Amino acid sequence: MKNTTTILRLALLIIPLALIAAAAGVFWQGSGASYPFQTLRGETVLIRGHGLYAFDTVNSSSQEIGQDVITLILGIPLLITGIVLTRKGSLRGRLLLTGGLGYFLYTYGAMSFLTVFNPLYLVYVIIFSLSLFGFIISISGLDPDEVASRISDKFPRRTIAVYFLIVAGFLSLAWLGLVDPPMFSGKPPAGLESAITMVIQSFDLGVIVPTSLITAILLLQKRPWGLTLACVVLLKILTMGAALVAMIIGQILAQVAIDPVISVIFVLISLSGMALAITALRNIRD
Repeated sequence: MKNTTTILRLALLIIPLALIAAAAGVFWQGSGASYPFQTLRGETVLIRGHGLYAFDTVNSSSQEIGQDVITLILGIPLLITGIVLTRKGSLRGRLLLTGGLGYFLYTYGAMSFLTVFNPLYLVYVIIFSLSLFGFIISISGLDPDEVASRISDKFPRRTIAVYFLIVAGFLSLAWLGLVDPPMFSGKPPAGLESAITMVIQSFDLGVIVPTSLITAILLLQKRPWGLTLACVVLLKILTMGAALVAMIIGQILAQVAIDPVISVIFVLISLSGMALAITALRNIRD
């Protein structure tokens, strides 16, 4: 495992910044009431009107606060755990740390581009940058042959490969079905609200879907990189899955209309991914 010192330093810088950003999102509520706003596309949306996310819509702010809660109670503690175990030379810790950096990369990359400008904008960008380079350095420093040699024969390779194929297929169908019709009709896609474009869909279709497909194919081919990517991505899902469930709960509490079928599928995929992540951890020998 290479470049451990550099990765640990980057991860240690993320912790206090993420603590500030997430805590502000949860506890900075302020006063004020939500109000209607007409978007560039002529739609009327409800703006939150108070707190850190005062200028975000009620829908997006409910999801952001849900994610902030998970960052505080799961994301940061798991990143700390990964740091501690990595310092002890644990492969399990290094994979947990890499997956944790992937969570912060996705989360604060999305917030840098999607969250309405607020006093913590630069904090989001700094976390995004630290986690981006930390993740690249961490995953490039892993030895896939070493990872493969440390994984138990009980590792559910085919089950995990099928899981990633399901993730890729579901996200492709869900997001393409959302964005394709508006591209030809000229109408805004559902969920665009006050945003300029579909940021989450860009991340998922451009990064998550290809990564899931590549991981599944390499797993089925019994390649060492398949096992390595599977462990890293699953450990990212360990926190991201919990965040997705928290986002849906946040929407329900904020009385935001949601698609029950899509929401249930997201919850099932998230919980399944979290269970597989725990299984993967148990099958790695230190």
